[in-house]
Amino acid sequence: MLKGYYNDRLIDAHARVRLDRGWRANLIVEGCNRLLAALMKGPPGLGGILYLAVGEGLKEWDATLPLPQPATTRLSTEILRRPIAAEDIIFLDSAGQSSTTPTGRLQISIELTRADFPANGFQPVREFGLFGGNATAAADSGFMINHVIHPRIDIAPGLTLCRTLRLDFAHHAVKEEFPGLGASLPVRSIDGVGDVYGQALALAGVNTLGDFLTMNLLEPPAGIAAVKLREFRAKARMVMALKVGLTPFAALSHLSISALLTENPQTLAAMTKTYTVTADMVADLQEELMPLQVALDDQQLQQMTLGSLVNKS
Repeated sequence: MLKGYYNDRLIDAHARVRLDRGWRANLIVEGCNRLLAALMKGPPGLGGILYLAVGEGLKEWDATLPLPQPATTRLSTEILRRPIAAEDIIFLDSAGQSSTTPTGRLQISIELTRADFPANGFQPVREFGLFGGNATAAADSGFMINHVIHPRIDIAPGLTLCRTLRLDFAHHAVKEEFPGLGASLPVRSIDGVGDVYGQALALAGVNTLGDFLTMNLLEPPAGIAAVKLREFRAKARMVMALKVGLTPFAALSHLSISALLTENPQTLAAMTKTYTVTADMVADLQEELMPLQVALDDQQLQQMTLGSLVNKS
């Protein structure tokens, strides 16, 4: 099963990191399967990964991000298409290091600055995708490989967007176990992971909570003790095991998990503006969500909303 991940960092003119969202999963769309089948047949005029397309998206996405769809074939609002050179793509070995021989893992690295975009001032971007096959410099051309819709990034003069993508063709489950809610959350959202452990896990190909399901606990990544790895995996499973029915609480879906866990149940019930949601029901919801308080760090609890918890799975 092909899986994809990406990491966005904004670097200023003094080489300081202004933004680092960690490794996140992205959707591999149906066009990728068609491209792989076409490449196996070998018709002339088709290539592999040829372009990174960047889109401005829609302003409405700043309030609520839509979910990418597998049948998508183009960006919503493409504003830039950057050719991907051969040196931009490398093979990775099982330890996440560059390999001179072909492996089942690819890494694509691209840097974008304000000068790459046509408009003046800062440039907001909200989506991107890889394109291949018969793709050209023309917008919307070629086979779409993946699609990412992300929180807005404003690329201003003096800032460089360092975008790294990984495609893992070697990913396979050691047993039938399926991720649940929050499976695509970055591993750094787990309480205690931080930058050091997060980097070690990323090098081992563990970028999301769902990736913990396929890990071999007998071979922990370098720099992580086996007991610490079991702790992180237990917390990831704790999150993914949640079974939360959100239908009665749609009016609360915009609130952060942190706010939901700390607010008075009567206040939350009143916010739904319906007699069908009682304070007791909200208290039960808070108890169901309590594993997130144990497993996730404070920043993630403040950023994650009740609605996005389901959207990320």
